[in-house]
Amino acid sequence: LDPVVRDELIDLLLDFVRDENHAILISSHIVSDLEKLCDTIAFLHKGRLLLCEDKDTLREEYALWHGTAGQLEELDKNAIVSRRVTAYGAEALVKRELVPAGSTLTPVSIEELFVLMVKGENVR
Repeated sequence: LDPVVRDELIDLLLDFVRDENHAILISSHIVSDLEKLCDTIAFLHKGRLLLCEDKDTLREEYALWHGTAGQLEELDKNAIVSRRVTAYGAEALVKRELVPAGSTLTPVSIEELFVLMVKGENVR
């Protein structure tokens, strides 16, 4: 759909689900649309269900950590869901509750969460 029609469709769907007796099931690769529409997000990759969780819970439980490769090695392995090391440093998708207090974390968007889960190095 072109951007204008897609936006109109999203508005129609949002109006529909305002009535709590209504629900929609949507599949999209446009994650920003999912963030607008969905309360619960399921993420499938290569036929596997990677996660199915309330959108707000995902934002509360996960965060992005940035630092050096050396600092990354010092993090509790149980805190790291996925990581990526480049020439410019390291980033990791982490479980907030398992990261030491004082660590600098940034909120993770649903799109960043998906990308790191698929393209990052999974620790488990």
